[in-house]
Amino acid sequence: MIINHNLQAMNTHRQLGIANTSGAKSMEKLSSGYRVNRAGDDAAGLAISEKMRGQIRGLNQASRNSQDAISLIQTAEGALNETHAILQRMRELAVQSSTDTNTDADRTNIQDEINQLADEITRISETTEFNTMGLLDGSFKDKKFHIGANEGQDVTIAINNMSANELKVAGDGTGKANFEVKGADVTSVTVKTGLVAGEQTAKVVKVDNVTIGGANQVVANYALTNDKGEIIAVSNDGKDYSLLAKATGKNDLATATVTGTDVKFDDAVISGTVSFEATINSDGETTDIENIKATASVDVAGLESGEYEVIDKTAIEAIVGETLDGGTEVEFALKGADGKIAAVSADGKDWYGIDKITDWKAEIKVANLGDAIMTSATELKAGGKLEIKADGGINVSTQEAASKAITTINDALENVSKERSKLGAMQNRLEHTIKNLDTSSENLQASEARIRDVDMAKEMMEQTKQNILSQAATAMLAQANQAPQGVLQLLR
Repeated sequence: MIINHNLQAMNTHRQLGIANTSGAKSMEKLSSGYRVNRAGDDAAGLAISEKMRGQIRGLNQASRNSQDAISLIQTAEGALNETHAILQRMRELAVQSSTDTNTDADRTNIQDEINQLADEITRISETTEFNTMGLLDGSFKDKKFHIGANEGQDVTIAINNMSANELKVAGDGTGKANFEVKGADVTSVTVKTGLVAGEQTAKVVKVDNVTIGGANQVVANYALTNDKGEIIAVSNDGKDYSLLAKATGKNDLATATVTGTDVKFDDAVISGTVSFEATINSDGETTDIENIKATASVDVAGLESGEYEVIDKTAIEAIVGETLDGGTEVEFALKGADGKIAAVSADGKDWYGIDKITDWKAEIKVANLGDAIMTSATELKAGGKLEIKADGGINVSTQEAASKAITTINDALENVSKERSKLGAMQNRLEHTIKNLDTSSENLQASEARIRDVDMAKEMMEQTKQNILSQAATAMLAQANQAPQGVLQLLR
């Protein structure tokens, strides 16, 4: 008999430790519901299940992305539904005006309604937004909806400009001419204005005649917003945009403060976007704004809606087939999409109609061409582009014009139908995408559960077994500890 090494107790103690460790793991699994709680439980299973979890969460987010995309599409399609209704009413009015049972006064009244309807189509296109993004103003181009759990799993969508001008149902009288202008560079702007380094684009929005206090008071009619929808500058006339002391929400604009630093344009910038490049200075407190570009608008009369190109005298001579006399003041002209000259200018700023030009070989004095149909502070140079957006609606003031308008409005209806059809097809596709994503996520979760989740019944059996073994080992350890005491009997 030996007493220094109680092998029975040592063996029993080891078994007790094993039972306790196994019992603790069983209780951990039962309390968490997972078979794999740490890498040691199943190293390979953990790695596989974590990849599955990434896929599952990605699929769930992709499903939410698709639902957001459907919401965006429904917003755009709902607005186009009203555009469709307006065009149907315009067609009805055009048919009504096409019959000579109407007097001139009747047609004037019909034209008034046509004008209002066309303006409403344009307003819808300019104000329909989703998450501050314009949908029908032509800016929603090449946008991607990410509809998968991995890189590159997206679809691209673009929504065309649905204004009255783009649909060709706007008037050909007064309107706006839009062209690119450059703003003067601005230095040492406080960073708190919401500017960050790099190339940026600010959206021009209208505000409701808000008076902004501070030392440099401004009555704001227009504003520039950053990518967060916050206002960073305001203007009364669209020419001088005063930068705010800090980026401000639209609802808090009245309490904002202007800095006195302005971004200046020669002509009014009242729509579109302003692009620029910001450089943060070494002091970390100020920013320089350079390469400022925007689209300016000036009043125009007598030109049809559409795009025009500024051409020089040489190009004019090629179109009219004559060499302009040395005494001719015409240096520039606007060439329409049909290749014809629509207006002329001596300086690129004051533009005149060509109705009074009967002989291109004669000396042409612009002063003899009547009033200017368009005047800009910016010189429009050869190669420049110009877009005319006319106010009011398509002409139905005569029987002939009204009859032609019916075909034009039919084309507009077809274009809107195509756009709605495209959006509807994308919505249906996304609905199927959501179903597929949800099914894939469900199946992956089932697979991940088979790896990660614990079989509760089986684990309860194991925990009961380990509990009994632990109690038995404890009792046997007590017996093993008593065994060496038998040696004392030999001393009696």
